[in-house]
Amino acid sequence: MYDKSKMILDEYLKNISLFYTMVAEWANNKSFFFKEVQHNIHEKASGEYTTKKLLVYKEKNNQIAEICPVGAWIIGANGRIDLIGNFDQQILIYLKKNKPAENSPPISINQEGSHFFHKGVDQDGWYWIEDKKLGKAHAVNKDLFFDLLAEVSDDGF
Repeated sequence: MYDKSKMILDEYLKNISLFYTMVAEWANNKSFFFKEVQHNIHEKASGEYTTKKLLVYKEKNNQIAEICPVGAWIIGANGRIDLIGNFDQQILIYLKKNKPAENSPPISINQEGSHFFHKGVDQDGWYWIEDKKLGKAHAVNKDLFFDLLAEVSDDGF
């Protein structure tokens, strides 16, 4: 893997780890348990690599969801992880403010001449796209994460 691919992969793996840390902090006062397990991904640009997926438990033996990395090379984003429950799945993508993903074609140009793919990206981070047609992005915060978790697991908390 050449240097640019290694940089993209390293950044993606770092962003996954930081997201897991945030989720653990958000759940600090809630009765959730987490378990990281190995997860292998194969992408054409990097070959096979190992990361971790995060299993989410409401009680020790009651897994309600998992956060599963999908890939670093995603059109229109700088990485993707899926929040998967027994009833639904939500896609989270990593976006950078005013900067297109390395592997994305130009979509449109704003006044500063920057390309953008989604609306509402005001900082680097993980986003949930509310409406794929409109491209409205919402930064994943504590409230949004638990709303999405409740939706995918069909569990209120």
